[in-house]
Amino acid sequence: MEVPIIYIGFAQALFTILIFLLKRPFKIADGLLCVLLLAVTCMFLLNIIQYQLHIQNDTWIFSLSISFVYPASLYLYSKYLTKEIEQFKLSDLLHFTSTILLVLALIIYGFGGKSDFLSNLVQYNKQLWLRDILGYCYLFFLWFYGILALKNVKQFRSKIKEIYSYKSASINLIWLHVLVISFLIVYNIIVVISILNNYKIVTQYIDLTRDVSLLVYVYMVSIWGYQQKPLIKETEETATGKYQKSGLKDEQANEHLKKLIDFMEETEAWKDNELTVAKLALQTKIPKHHITQVLNEELQKNFFTFVNEYRVEHAKEMISSAQYQSFTFVGIAYECGFNSKTAFNNFFKKHTEMTPSEYKKSVSQKLEKGM
Repeated sequence: MEVPIIYIGFAQALFTILIFLLKRPFKIADGLLCVLLLAVTCMFLLNIIQYQLHIQNDTWIFSLSISFVYPASLYLYSKYLTKEIEQFKLSDLLHFTSTILLVLALIIYGFGGKSDFLSNLVQYNKQLWLRDILGYCYLFFLWFYGILALKNVKQFRSKIKEIYSYKSASINLIWLHVLVISFLIVYNIIVVISILNNYKIVTQYIDLTRDVSLLVYVYMVSIWGYQQKPLIKETEETATGKYQKSGLKDEQANEHLKKLIDFMEETEAWKDNELTVAKLALQTKIPKHHITQVLNEELQKNFFTFVNEYRVEHAKEMISSAQYQSFTFVGIAYECGFNSKTAFNNFFKKHTEMTPSEYKKSVSQKLEKGM
């Protein structure tokens, strides 16, 4: 069972890297996923080499060196996906210091002598203190970077309503949240199993568990990572909830607000079911952080609420009008700019304290009384 998995995993990881490299637009975050997938490819390749050469010795020095890439890559992916960063910072290479140092140690210490490859493995396997130290270091990095990645996702998700007028799987990053948490859980289990293996309590299924997990992660990244659209990054003012640095005066704020309201009413921009603060900023020539500030300070509303109130008001008009009696609620939802019936129902009830059906019934009752 294990042998087919490592070949499938190796091929799938390589194929996914190629697909990501051809993705357009290709973002820094996509490149970081390629780094993660390259590490996975190397792990499967190590297992293939071990199988083909019938190597019985433990190759923990190589597998640990590769594993150190995973947590840092996931963290940096979450960072460049959710933050306003246009170019890769060379300082972020420091997050891969542990892997770089281990590889250098392998080159200098492991292959500097006259002994062959297998002899070097035997020598490494005698350094139990080194294995334990690296294992504990990996566990620390696993949690450290995992928590940082989850923090990036949480911060972005808390600001979604400031920059999007809709909800979608492509912007909520639930898949990344699941990936990081499952990664933490599975690799902690693997670490525990490895410790038990050292004491001969558990001697099987370590490699199988790791390889199956990696293959599942490859498929998760292949499907969800490729479908992930570039996100609209939050501005400094949006991220902190403060606007002192924007320099927006009261008079200018009032002008922006009037311009926004006039534009929404005249153009019905809210009918765009993927309307974002960036799109509206481009259409109105108002900086997106000014839009966020004006809505929060002048109307006490976020962007999501501001846009969807227009949609609900138009939906109420359609439900009340004889012209649209043949429309289903789904048809009304899409006509008003909602991207799903669920989103329509949820916001309609929140805004009117009635479901669309209840509202339609109340309108009918009023008409009957009026007659």
